[in-house]
Amino acid sequence: MRLLSVLLLMWSMTAAAHTHLTASVPADNAMLMKAPEALSLTYSADVIMLNVTVTDSKGKKVPFGFKPVTKATSEFSWTLPTLKPDTYVVNWTIVGKDGHKVQKEYSFMVH
Repeated sequence: MRLLSVLLLMWSMTAAAHTHLTASVPADNAMLMKAPEALSLTYSADVIMLNVTVTDSKGKKVPFGFKPVTKATSEFSWTLPTLKPDTYVVNWTIVGKDGHKVQKEYSFMVH
């Protein structure tokens, strides 16, 4: 039992140490009356951005000029084309200073 407690504690400390998204514009689950002009992602620490995609409800990628970066930073921003009313998914992949690759996604809606 003691070993299990130690392993769980170590796992929770490791999980908490990973870099995470602290803010996004548009926000997760946002319901927007106007299409956003930009996509901004802010992380809890400096990261290297490997990939970001925005897709519509049919899975079609929205082109917005993303290019991978090699310099670590905690804030990223891109100008978006005019988005039509739809639900969009933002999928991002980063590498934190701890060397862990993290891939997550969130969605927002334009009315």
